[in-house]
Amino acid sequence: MRSPSKMMLAMMLAALGAGCSQQRQAPEDSRAMAQYYAQWQQSLHAQSKKGGANAQMPIELSDEVQYRFVKNRLKAAGLNAQNAPRLFARLEEIRSRGKQAAGVSGLGGTTQGAWCGHMIPLGGVGRDVAQARFQGTGLTSCFNGSDYAFVDLNAFITDGARMVFEPVGSESYEEYGGKVLETAPLSLSLPRLAGKELLADSLAIAFNEVTGQEHLTYTSVTATLHPPVGEGDILVDHPRELLDETPSDQAIRICLERGSAEGFLDCDYGAVRVLPDGGWKPFAGAATGIAAVDVEASKAFALDGGTPTWIPDRSAYWEPEVKPFDPTRFQVPTRGKFVPHVLEECQVTKVTSKVAAILLDTGGLCEAGGTPGTTVAQGELPFKPSTAPGEFPFDGIMDFGTGNCLNNAQNVRLEIWVYAEGTCPDPFGGEPEPFRCPSKAEVQPVDYKRGCLAEGTQVTRADGKAVPVEQVKVGDTLLANGKGLALTVTTVHRGGERKPLVKLRDDHGGEVQVTDTHPLVTVARGVVPAGELKVGEAVLTRAGARKLVAVERVPYEGRVYNFSLGTPEELAHVGLESRSLYANGFLVGDSQLQAELEKQKRLDAREVLARLHGAWHEDFRLSRARLTRK
Repeated sequence: MRSPSKMMLAMMLAALGAGCSQQRQAPEDSRAMAQYYAQWQQSLHAQSKKGGANAQMPIELSDEVQYRFVKNRLKAAGLNAQNAPRLFARLEEIRSRGKQAAGVSGLGGTTQGAWCGHMIPLGGVGRDVAQARFQGTGLTSCFNGSDYAFVDLNAFITDGARMVFEPVGSESYEEYGGKVLETAPLSLSLPRLAGKELLADSLAIAFNEVTGQEHLTYTSVTATLHPPVGEGDILVDHPRELLDETPSDQAIRICLERGSAEGFLDCDYGAVRVLPDGGWKPFAGAATGIAAVDVEASKAFALDGGTPTWIPDRSAYWEPEVKPFDPTRFQVPTRGKFVPHVLEECQVTKVTSKVAAILLDTGGLCEAGGTPGTTVAQGELPFKPSTAPGEFPFDGIMDFGTGNCLNNAQNVRLEIWVYAEGTCPDPFGGEPEPFRCPSKAEVQPVDYKRGCLAEGTQVTRADGKAVPVEQVKVGDTLLANGKGLALTVTTVHRGGERKPLVKLRDDHGGEVQVTDTHPLVTVARGVVPAGELKVGEAVLTRAGARKLVAVERVPYEGRVYNFSLGTPEELAHVGLESRSLYANGFLVGDSQLQAELEKQKRLDAREVLARLHGAWHEDFRLSRARLTRK
């Protein structure tokens, strides 16, 4: 075998030296960032703002230490100015702006109302008395996606003074044109040692060239390693899928303004009005809260040939803390308990939580318990006073605001993270040992349903007769197109609407009022949500193509209705586009066509983002080349 050349030996030694240097630098960088993070947390508390573990801190590239941290983290992931030129150029741009605007806080990111969210879903696993076991990921998600995003997770064994940093594991991940970015799970099994802690930290970077948005944040979580802290259980009773008989529709469906009242029931939770006489009315105006469906009662109602009807479960009902109940906000009822596993002699003194509603289709995170419409998770579980030793119950409504969580049938993942803190006696009689332990749980997918026709709208039955939407029943047949196709009504959806409706008028005087997401069939663009229609556009009606002469928003306070059309036998020979009906003569889609339209729209958006901005093409090509070499 030929001996390696001097040049090859030099390259090998240089690579080994770089690796050793990198291993030495990672602890130094994380030690410095831990100090910055502690100072940042103190500044938040001084301003009476929320902080704590797993809060995302903006990174200032104008600061030499933070700049070094970012570059070394990227280097550890195999990225440099040669194989990721656009990424490093953008970082230099931010750094240059930071130097020119010294003292400006939050360059590269914000902590509230941010474009991207960033957190570490880390939890203890198992109850091994000799080993502390954890599993977690680094996660970032940007609303409407990014051209480029990077996230990592690094773990260290450290001491209470944050002087010793021993690396024990790392993961990183980058993606082009993505929305939800998460590293592979990092699983750790560490010896339980008094005075030692696990510190996990994460860097997140994202850029969108079209909007000019940029994101650069750091977050961190710690957990003690000494006994007797074990795995904590987050036991979630609600929300969960209650109507789980349809394999094709496995979402936990929350119907706040309107829902499936008769026929095929697909609302696990719905808005309910409790009447003064003690009666309960679902999907009605002036709702007082949210109830789960009573599955057994609803099934029993359908016995002897009756139609299944949505009946609320009186034992699973929630009212909001702030009244009156507002069904235009994305609200999730939750009930369960957190059980931290510690020895009896230990005392839990503080339990905090964070709930992220991650938008799986569009990207971004909703906020619970904060400013409506923002995109960064700051939510908390609604904890109640403990009723049993060692248990922390939660029961109430989490309010995620009026923003981007409200897309119809959009999949949402609830990431629940609980942090328990307390003290355990020192077995040698010294001061009590403090402990901190994270736990996590996921609930997915959760979605929301909307889109309907105004009360009084005339729909056309199979026999050609027009009847008001409120008179249509499960089992009726409606005319689906101009070729005589008729489809059976399998579900009746009803409810209220507080937002303005879209009022359409054609050049022959025809008018219809629908919610802004309700689909209409156009001549040129096919199926389009009503809110996107323009004056002059041609739509299909029972009398043929008609041009729109007016598209306006009008206030509305009445009830709204929608239908699911087609039995399995009827739908076996028709396409999805045939799931339509005539509303005041306009050809509109049913609830299933609407859901598919919005899903396809989100898929199209992903495809557009996949066709990256030209500035990132070279980085993308080099990234593919790196993966090929691996």
